[in-house]
Order: sequence, then C-alpha cells, then structure tokens
Amino acid sequence: MQFSVQDLLDLLSPERSVAPKVLQQKLAIEQAEAGEQLQLALDALEKVNLVEKTQGRYRLVFNDEIIAGRLRCSSKGFCFVTPDGPESEEIFVVEGGLKNAWNGDRVLVRLLKKASRRRKPEGEVVLVTERANSTLVGRLAVDDKLLMVLPLDDRLGNLLELVEAPKAELAADQIVEVQIVRYPLGRRPAKSRLLRVLGSANDPTVDLDLVASRYHLQFGFDPALVAVAAEAAALPPDSTGREDLRSLPLVCFAETGRDFALSLVREDTGWQLGLHTSDIAAFVAAGSPIDLEGYRRAFAAQLRGQPLPLWPAALGERAALLPGVDRESWSVIVTLDAQAQVRTYRWTRSLVQVRTQLDGLAEDHRQVAAALTAQGVAPLAAPNSPQIFVELLESLVGQHLAHLHLKGPFAWQAAPEGTEVLDWLRLGRACGLEVPEAEAPLELDGQHYRRWLEAAAAHPSGPTLVELLRATLPAAQLSAEPQPYFERNSTAVAPWARPLQRYADLLIQRLLVQVLTEGRDRKTPRSKVSVDLRASSCQGLIDWPVLKPKQQKDWEEAIPGWIAHLNTRTQQIRQALADLEGFERIGRLSTEGEPLRGLITGVQSYGFFVAVEEPFVEGLVHVSGLKDDWYTYQAREPALVGRRSRRRFQIGDLVKVKVKGIDYYRQQVDLMVVREEIEPSGGGEQPESPLLTAPES
Repeated sequence: MQFSVQDLLDLLSPERSVAPKVLQQKLAIEQAEAGEQLQLALDALEKVNLVEKTQGRYRLVFNDEIIAGRLRCSSKGFCFVTPDGPESEEIFVVEGGLKNAWNGDRVLVRLLKKASRRRKPEGEVVLVTERANSTLVGRLAVDDKLLMVLPLDDRLGNLLELVEAPKAELAADQIVEVQIVRYPLGRRPAKSRLLRVLGSANDPTVDLDLVASRYHLQFGFDPALVAVAAEAAALPPDSTGREDLRSLPLVCFAETGRDFALSLVREDTGWQLGLHTSDIAAFVAAGSPIDLEGYRRAFAAQLRGQPLPLWPAALGERAALLPGVDRESWSVIVTLDAQAQVRTYRWTRSLVQVRTQLDGLAEDHRQVAAALTAQGVAPLAAPNSPQIFVELLESLVGQHLAHLHLKGPFAWQAAPEGTEVLDWLRLGRACGLEVPEAEAPLELDGQHYRRWLEAAAAHPSGPTLVELLRATLPAAQLSAEPQPYFERNSTAVAPWARPLQRYADLLIQRLLVQVLTEGRDRKTPRSKVSVDLRASSCQGLIDWPVLKPKQQKDWEEAIPGWIAHLNTRTQQIRQALADLEGFERIGRLSTEGEPLRGLITGVQSYGFFVAVEEPFVEGLVHVSGLKDDWYTYQAREPALVGRRSRRRFQIGDLVKVKVKGIDYYRQQVDLMVVREEIEPSGGGEQPESPLLTAPES
C-alpha cells in the first residue's frame, strides 16, 4: 500500500508514543521498500521538529513555527498556503521557498515573518505531506534525446521527462495524459509515464478527455460496484420506522431532479407544505465500497451531455422519487399561515409516492411561492420556480441543526468581493443603469442583487451585464459551523434536497439517523421534561449535547476532513464545467469571422477588455494594436485617450471587434477593434450607445 506523510501524521498524537511496527500495521505496509519509505518519512518529520523520538517510539510535538496547510498557486507564480486550522490567515510563500511543492499539495510551511497590518505572514515550504496530482495533462515537446511534457496547467511544475515512451509514435504538440512516477528532486525534473495520447493540440475534439483527465473525473463505475448497486436496487420498499405519507398529493419537477418532491394541502388557517427528498442513506452503508466511491466523487454533474454520476445507475433509479412507485424518503412537514409564513415544522423518515411530474408550478404552488419570495426566501431564484421550495427546505433543516447544536456540513456563501461589485456598479452606471454610486459604501444582500439583475436584464447589453454580475457571486462551500449564505439571505443552510447529486446530503441524513435512534431528548435521564427533537417546538429549549459523548466526538473529529475533501472535489468539478463551457464558447470564435459586438468592461494601461456578447467571451485589445495614435491611460475614468485624435476607449462603450488570436487551452482571446462607420438609425437619430469606430489610420 502506498501512503502519504499526511496519512502518517494522522496516526500520530502528542499524548502517546507509537512504535514504527504499529504504524506499519495501521498503514497496511507489507513490502520492505514501503517500510524504508516509512522510516524516511519519520526521519524527515523529526528533522523539522514535528516528531520526537524516544526509545524507538514516535510522538507528535507542537511546533508553532511549522504550519500544515494546502498550497495554492496562481498562474503568475504567486503561491500561498491555506492553513488547516479555522480562521487562520493565508501564508505567502517567499521567492525560492516553494522547494519541489506543486499547486494543490498539502505541505508543512515554516513561518518566517508574522503578519502585519498591510502584509500577509510569510513562510517557506519545508515538506510535502501529500501530493495532489498523481497524473496530469500536458503538451508534448520532442527533441533529439528526450521527450518532455509541459503541463497545460501552468500552476504546476515545469517540464517533466517522459520515460518508457514509444518515441517513434509521438509528435510534438500532442496533448498527452501522463502518470508521475517521480516528483522533482533538487534540480532534477520530475519523471512521468505515458497513459494515453488525447489528440493534437489544434484539435478541439479532445477537450472532454482533457478536462476529465485534468480533474480526475471518472464517468463509469467498477463492475463490482455496479453489481452491488443492482442488489440494493432489488430490495422492496421498507416501511419499518417510517411515517406513511402516501396519501399526500406529491408532485416532482424536471427542474429540481428526481430526488425532490413537493406536496401542498390547503387548510382552514393556511397551508400544509410537504418537502420530500430521497433517502439514500437507506441503501448506502457507511464505509461500504459504494459509500467510499460516492465520497471520492462528491458531486454529480453533466459534462457536455455525458453524465458524471455520484451513484451507480441502478441505485440512483431505486432511490429516485418516481411517479407511481412507493419510495423511502425524508420529509419536512411545514405549517404555513394564510400569508405563507412558517409557523411550525417537523421532519421524519417517511414512505411516499409521487403522483405526477410537472413542468412547472401549479396555481396553488405559485401562490405560496410568490408569498415566500416576498418574505425574502430565495431572492435570486426565478419567479414561479420550484427552486424556491428547495431553498426553503434547506434553510429549515440548517436552522434545526443549528438549534440542536450539531456541527454540519452546512452550506454557506461569502459575500461578493467589494472591489468586484464596485467595478460592476461603475460599468452599470456607464451603461446608463440606475445603480448606486460606485464609491458609496454598500450593505449588500440578495435583494440588491435581484434588483440589479432585473435592471441589467432590461438593458440592450443585458446578457453581458447579467453574466458579469453573476460572476461576482462566490461559489458556495461547506463548513462545519453555520455561516451566512449570501445568495439565499440565510444564516444556516444544510445541503439536503439533492442526495442523488451531492454526497454532503448523505452525511446530513446519517447525522439525523443518529438523532432519531439515539438522540437525547432531555437534559438528564431523571428529567421529567422532554422535547421533540424532530420538531421546531424544541428550538431554544436545548442546552445539552443531543448525541452521546462518543458519537459527538467521533462526528466532530471526522467532519473537518470530510468537508475539506468535498469542497476541493466540488470545486474541481465546477472548474471542469467552466473549462468545458469556455472551450465551447471559444470554439465558436474564428479569426476569419464577421465583426463581433462587444462591451468594454475594463480599461488598464496596457489595453482594454471587451466582453463579446455572442458567444460570451472576454478578450483583450492590447494597446499595441492601436497604431494610429499614442494612447495614454486615465485612471480616474478609467479610459485610454489618444494624444492627437482625443479618441477615447472607456468602460461602458460598445465596440466592434474581430478575433486576432486564440490560445484554446488557456482560453485566452486577443481582439482588435474593427474600423467601421455607424450609420444613423432609421429615424435619423444616432443610437443611444453608438459603436465606437477604430481610429483613422
């Protein structure tokens, strides 16, 4: 078995010393070569004063100058280490302090300078504890003696030597996937072995394979897992310990997937709203091969029409809430008043049956959805969308977990970066939108964003403005503690409604199973007053640990590691989707095509950025391409202004451009302005936002 230094650190503790033989057994090391690697790792940890050796046994020691974290590098070469501890500040890696670490690796970093008011703390990498990349995709370089691979991801190391490869069958500039057989040692480059040739660097059809290889995505499942899933799928519905809710009028929606259903019953004083999700925990045992594979995958997606599933197809079909069949479910039953205000709710394991699938909300659904939207629920969801009910469900479950004093996973979303919002507001005002002054302090929330999105959508350059505004929203992440979710205007959100799409939802289901089966509903066994742990009526009454001490400790120790992995994996899949979308958009561009209409979104001293409307792509018009005049940068506008002609290029202006050059795999587009006179509109008046023309040559 191969192990990482991080695996070794996880087995060591400051409280007691451990013999190497015990470590060898826990790491399942049998080969002599692996035993030598274990001793080398222990010696390295001892050398950096992180491990102490006493009478041949090892224990972890505290060293406040050595910090563990994950390395993140930019394409410009700047690297930071994000510490594992909560609320710890990023550490800037000084020049020459990277050693042989690569982007994404888990590392130990030595602190060299503490943080100041204007500077981040600085440090240097002393040891790589876990490699993030065992394979990578690169461009092949061929010379007389060696085959070298240049990673397409420029945040990774430099050239890798390709060994044991059929040189006669390979050609320069081919895109290849390689496995790393040796990481860099001092000045010696890394070595790699060829896995497969993806295609020519100029062939856009290789991008799906390229993205799948870059982010280690696997579309199919091992046949053994498929067989196990088929056995689970053959089990009949089990009503044991479940509330029978098959009489409720359940409907599902194509928009929200097959793991969410809705029921709504009108009552004398309001509504009874039922929110139901697939009980995947009934079929996936913790620690089973299917569970481990689902944890590794973390998140399901569609990559250019090809499914990247979380669970094998048979298991997903068995757990899905399908019309006309009984299904095991989790249900949250909500009591709403006449204005759709939430009065009470309770959650339960249930047996349900969906009656039909709808393309959109029915009339009663729309009435309740409109009232929920008016209260601030799901402010950025589309009107009359079932997503409003999904977000209500996840907010209620998140609030309940918080009141039970249980750790997550909770979903959260940071507020947009102030500078990005100010840049967009400046662009919006330049385009004539009624938005606040860019320099004014803002109290941001989802309601602001909804108003801005509506204003942007009504503008002639609406698609571009909407896309740029949505780009300022950070991606949602997971946390052990409840945190604000900006886009939903909520302070506690639990991932709950998509158990066939997200592994985190399964973790929440397992946590609630523990609450159901072994949760403590009173402070002490002698107490005569108990609470219903499944109902909102218990909120504010619980001041004791709900789970038993060992269960609580095991959960709280495990959740940070789970969350770190799920966040990393989910981000990789999101980036894969973004890469594929970028490839598709850039693939529709051509250096020989017709001029494209675009909006100037940013101006710098070296040129200006243009967002092409169709397809939406941002590219750079470099100042060196404006050859008729000498252009100076005016930062206050901001604008580029010709010294002789006084022609201006500033944000909010519309221009016509052509594609000058495309770097397909880096997804970078160079543009040039097209000289074209704009005729007056049919009424004899100039259009409100005339297209700029290129300077006279």
